[in-house]
Amino acid sequence: MPKKIAPEFYFIGNHPLLDFVNTKIAVNGQPLDLLHDFEALLDWQVKANLLTEVERNLRKAVWTGSEEEAGIVEAARLLRDHLFILIQPGSVNEASTEASLQFVNGLLQEQITRTTLVAEGSTYSRKSRMLFRKPLDLLTPIAASAVDFLTTYDLKLVKKCENPACVLRFYDNSKNGTRRWCSPKTCGNRMKVAAYLERQKQQQTKES
Repeated sequence: MPKKIAPEFYFIGNHPLLDFVNTKIAVNGQPLDLLHDFEALLDWQVKANLLTEVERNLRKAVWTGSEEEAGIVEAARLLRDHLFILIQPGSVNEASTEASLQFVNGLLQEQITRTTLVAEGSTYSRKSRMLFRKPLDLLTPIAASAVDFLTTYDLKLVKKCENPACVLRFYDNSKNGTRRWCSPKTCGNRMKVAAYLERQKQQQTKES
């Protein structure tokens, strides 16, 4: 019997906000949450470059098994729902948008950033990192990425994969805005094969 391989995170959105929204996928027509536990949340943040390996290991050691562990996963899922609302202007009511903004701003109010001056040869640079005092602080880098995206990107270029069975979103920065699929190797190939088979079927029908 072949080994069943769990779905991995998708980084096809061209921005951390969309990649975070894409942690809720569909498999065989059924929703699947890739943020299934605290460790999965930490792993996603490392892969999204929002958390260092050192920070991940530290937070995992300190907060795994704590009373707040389950709460941070639920809060992360709630943040994802709010971000999904915010990337769809005009498709939800004003009250829902305001509630989502309040949730994101509530996280940002708790944000504490430490800045250090670093010498690099004959020049200097500024390095900043967020401080994590409590589990909920882990969501502040995601909230900060939402600020970047929602204030500097064109929401009209946020698209859903054209495969009806796929729920993934991406930012279409392709030339002439012609991107159609989350990935040409997966959904793009499947839809092309399906279209080809449908054409063959129609041709056979005409000839019979």
